[in-house]
Amino acid sequence: MRVWEWPSFWAATQTAVLIHATGFHARTWDDVVRLLPRNWRVFAIDMRGHGASQAPTDPSGADWREMAADLVEWLEQRDLRNVAAAGHSMGGAVCTIAAANTDRITSLALIDPVLIDPRGPMPPNPPSGLAAATRKRRRIWGTPREMSDSLTGRGAFTHWPKEAVERYVRYGLNPTGRLGEWELACDPQVEAWCFEHAPTVDAWPEMARVSQPTLILVAGETEGHGSPTGESAADVFPNAFEEVVADSDHFIPMRRPNAVAKTIQTVARDCSED
Repeated sequence: MRVWEWPSFWAATQTAVLIHATGFHARTWDDVVRLLPRNWRVFAIDMRGHGASQAPTDPSGADWREMAADLVEWLEQRDLRNVAAAGHSMGGAVCTIAAANTDRITSLALIDPVLIDPRGPMPPNPPSGLAAATRKRRRIWGTPREMSDSLTGRGAFTHWPKEAVERYVRYGLNPTGRLGEWELACDPQVEAWCFEHAPTVDAWPEMARVSQPTLILVAGETEGHGSPTGESAADVFPNAFEEVVADSDHFIPMRRPNAVAKTIQTVARDCSED
């Protein structure tokens, strides 16, 4: 796994680990990282098949539970403790499952997490539809600028700041070695596998065992890309609270990084005060 680190400028008072959404990569957290305290040590991880990390060769390798196990193992290898974990979308589910299986995570900030109620309706953008659309995604581009110009102001990127789109493209493309040819770092097939795992990952049992202080941000905008978080998700956690970000769709870290950074700090501070 490729791991990006923003070291503390002096003695670190807190460690944070950030996990991205399906199809994204660690550097989509940059705007949030800039707003975290400078005496924090921050890590962001490219999960399997995303960014610069190795891709799975079959659908079982894209299982979110396997990604959660990767996170726990990495925390153990680095011997990181008292970790403030934050996850967006798929990353929220990954952090939740990991937190149920390690005491190294002491607080959770879940940003519009894909925590689908197994007894309730599917989210507004069904994973099957997202997987089908993803497999049709253009994989090869002439230049990063071509891809950035194509995405800006369209589809999922409609409300993203231009700089956020450019950063997504910068770290989401790799040169193929052929002149004028760039390839998606996250293969559309791998991304589709990740989407297809969404309805199979029933995190409700883990959620009930996560005693760490947890703060859930839920997208308030329902048009376009609405929230995939089950309506009763916060009630399943023993120690969770939910806040609605009224002026954002699912892509809260890109559109409202201030709200995300505040959430991560708030839940980490509450944990340390306990």
